[in-house]
Amino acid sequence: MAQSPIEPTRRYEGTVEYQKTQQPATILEFNYPEKDLERALEAYLEKKGEKVKTQKGFNTVKSVKLHESENRYYDLYYKIDGTGKGDNARSTLYVIVAEPGENILARDGKSNSAAKAAASVGAIGFLGAMGSTVGAYDLDKRIRDQQEEMEIADRKLTELKKRKEKLEKDLELNAQDINRQINELDKQKTILEQLKAQKKGKE
Repeated sequence: MAQSPIEPTRRYEGTVEYQKTQQPATILEFNYPEKDLERALEAYLEKKGEKVKTQKGFNTVKSVKLHESENRYYDLYYKIDGTGKGDNARSTLYVIVAEPGENILARDGKSNSAAKAAASVGAIGFLGAMGSTVGAYDLDKRIRDQQEEMEIADRKLTELKKRKEKLEKDLELNAQDINRQINELDKQKTILEQLKAQKKGKE
């Protein structure tokens, strides 16, 4: 069970609404469930020691080092929309990258801070490694799911073994009861024959 990247099917630059403003964002589309994509991203950031907070429909992480390829920090805003389930699941990830402490609501068309942050080495590395990030989470998830399936199968086997032991004990007790009943029947047959013989002797 090798880890395989789950790459976005499409990646492009666009905008996303954030607190009634249109913010430049990198948009990635996945054939992957929304909740799992969100957990994958959260798990990746938490492994880096970051705390993901939810605010106004976005997940936010403050002053995070996006990628080891660059020794700089950024504020990260992201949200995920999704539809469908299983093989039909589709998710869209919107990522806003900002300088630490930057008030993105104050951005205007003249500012190129959004473009600079999105084009940074760290942001490019972070977004470029997204497929590997999701793939690593998916492998861990499959391992957890398989572990759970194995534990369920093990519990069922244990229950069946216990049931078998009980049945075997019941069969043993039943066999003992049968033997006692055979002896009792033979005894009653003998007594009946004795009584019949007595009656015949008196005739």
